Amino acid sequence: MNLSSVSRKKAFLGNITTAVRDNAWKLCRDDETILDVCCGNGLFFLNTKTEATIKRLLSGIDISEELLKEAKKIFQDNSIQGIHLIRGDAFQLPFKNGTFDRIVCVNTLLNLPSLDAVETLLVEMMRLCKSNGKLLVEIRNQSNLYIRLRYWIHARKQKFPVRAYQLADILNIFKRHEFHCTRILPIGCPVEFVAKAFLIEAECIKHP
Repeated sequence: MNLSSVSRKKAFLGNITTAVRDNAWKLCRDDETILDVCCGNGLFFLNTKTEATIKRLLSGIDISEELLKEAKKIFQDNSIQGIHLIRGDAFQLPFKNGTFDRIVCVNTLLNLPSLDAVETLLVEMMRLCKSNGKLLVEIRNQSNLYIRLRYWIHARKQKFPVRAYQLADILNIFKRHEFHCTRILPIGCPVEFVAKAFLIEAECIKHP
């Protein structure tokens, strides 16, 4: 795997970031149409088999033109073809209702300013799920003392905050909007309060 074109390697290739991304890909099926929301430089799609992209829709969307250009270079370096990259606002996704089998959002919610903003984004993602489609999202674990301390220090050194969230709060959002949680995968440790992050899969149970 050629990662020479990855900028900010400490951020994009960190232990938690990489573990979240790799585990998220393993939960996706070969026959699913997938949208990666806030795809950044496209690292989520690095394990894609080119022959599989011809048979299904794989898309990524991000607001940063710079990161999307980086994604194209990374795909070129790794001979990955068929990924549709779109510059756009994650809170106003430019797709029709029920377009995708799976919508993924990882290594992103920690950058949102509040739980209300998280809910707004998740609801917009839910809109694009097919009947029985699935969301796959990730949060950093607020119950983990190391994560809380690390983010507290970060807030005092950097201009932008990073945030962790309680698992129960995210599950309540899904419940309010008729999505059923089908999987919770702790990242870093199987013990809930020690896990550094959670991958959460939720299925649309609304009637078409």
